[in-house]
Formats: sequence, structure tokens, C-alpha cells
Amino acid sequence: MVSLRSGKAVNGSSTSKKSESSQKPKPQQKANISKKRKAETEAPEEDKENEVRPSTPPPKPKAPAPPLGDSELANMPGYERTPGRVGPIKPEDRNCRPNIEPFKGPKGKKVRKTAWEKDEEFKQFAREHEDHPFHELYVCFDKGPKGSPTYDKSGFELDWNAVAHWMEPQTYNKAKIMRGMDRAVDKAQEDAKKMAAIFFEKGEAPERPEFSNGKNYWKDRVSKDLNVPWHRVEVEHFKEWEKKGFKKARRGEYENFSEQESKGMTRLLIGASLRK
Repeated sequence: MVSLRSGKAVNGSSTSKKSESSQKPKPQQKANISKKRKAETEAPEEDKENEVRPSTPPPKPKAPAPPLGDSELANMPGYERTPGRVGPIKPEDRNCRPNIEPFKGPKGKKVRKTAWEKDEEFKQFAREHEDHPFHELYVCFDKGPKGSPTYDKSGFELDWNAVAHWMEPQTYNKAKIMRGMDRAVDKAQEDAKKMAAIFFEKGEAPERPEFSNGKNYWKDRVSKDLNVPWHRVEVEHFKEWEKKGFKKARRGEYENFSEQESKGMTRLLIGASLRK
């Protein structure tokens, strides 16, 4: 028993129990402590997860495939060599154009460029940009008539004399231009009729061969059979082709063409008059 100043006697065991109970953590405190310990133990793991790990380097972009020539295309199914094609087939960018400013000089003292100056800027741009449609023409012209061969974007050798004539400034004469166009159209239509009569079996040629979409493909067939460049094939070659006994076309043939065939024909057509 313990006596207090007030005179009341208190059981010693009860006081000790109270002190012990006051020192024991409450259930809520236990929960807080357990959460705190759990957070302390999990913190290092979270830190590890948040560590900046070295990222794997992105894959290197593949180099663009080089332009293909006849030798590389030879293993493709259904491929036939194009006579006269020596160089590689190169891409062409129709949107490759120079941004030629109309004025020159410092600010406040600008003057308008002459037509000659703007033309020279255009030529220099074409020389420096291989994707430009006229790049090979200016390269060929700069080499001169005795320079090394230059090939157009379809792989055919350019004729320097034809390129030089193309480079010459032409005076505009509408009547002369129209007469020249009329003569060219008339000749092309007459040639198409003669070619169709030779190329197809008798009575099986298109009714209007001069307007047929297949006439350029007739030339392509004769070109490959005789090993003559497409841009050189004339009516005389069709006659030679007939004499050699090649199989003639039947009605309905050479009318529908795949996308690949159309692209190939476009390459044969573009710049054909400037080739050797």
C-alpha cells in the first residue's frame, strides 16, 4: 500500500499497471508504426525502380538502296533487258526547285536581278542538285562534245549535240511552232498505222491505231527483239522484225498494262529525243 498526502491509500500494483498501460502503444499507434516501417523498407525498392536506366540506342536507319541498273534487275522474274540502257536508273524530284530572289544587294540598296542572272542561278542550282530533272543535261553540256559519256535518269547516254541544241535560246514564233507540231503529229499517226499493220496479225490490229495506248509498247517489243534502243525504233525496224519471223500480236493484246509497265514506259518516253 502507498499513502498519499491526501491520506488515501493506493494499491501499488494498480499504479504500476496504470504506468505500464500508459507506456504501451495504442492500436492506432501500432498501425502507424507498422506503416512507417513498411514504407521505410519499401522505399529503397521504389528508388531502385525510379533509377534512370541506360536506354538502348535506337536502331540505325538503313541506308537507301542504290539505284538499279539492268545488271541488278536481271534476276527479277519476267525481266527483259532494255537495249541501250547502260547507266543506273536514278530518282527524279519534280519539286526540286530553286528559290530565286528577284532582287540583289544590301538592304536599302537592292536592285532587280536581270533575266540572265536569274537564269544563271537556275542553271547552277540544277548542276548542284542531282535530283533536279535537268541535272544531267547541264552536266553533259558542261563536258563539251568530246567529254565523257553522261547518262540520263533512265540510264541512256545523252547526245551532246541534241542537248546543246536544246540549250540554245529559241525565239518565240507561234506560227512556226504550230506548223512543227502539226507535222510531228501527222508523221506519228502515219507511223502508228504502218506499225500496227506489221505488228498484228492481218485484220486484228486496233481500229484506230494512231490513238492506241499500246503503240509505244509495240515499239518496246520490237526494240527488245532486235536489240535496238527504244528511242531509235522506226517503221523500218518493224519491217525488219517482220522479216525475221517474230510472233505477231493478236486482237486484244497490248491494251492493258500494269502500273510497273506504265512506269517503265514513262522512263522510256521522258527525254527520249536527247539520247544517242
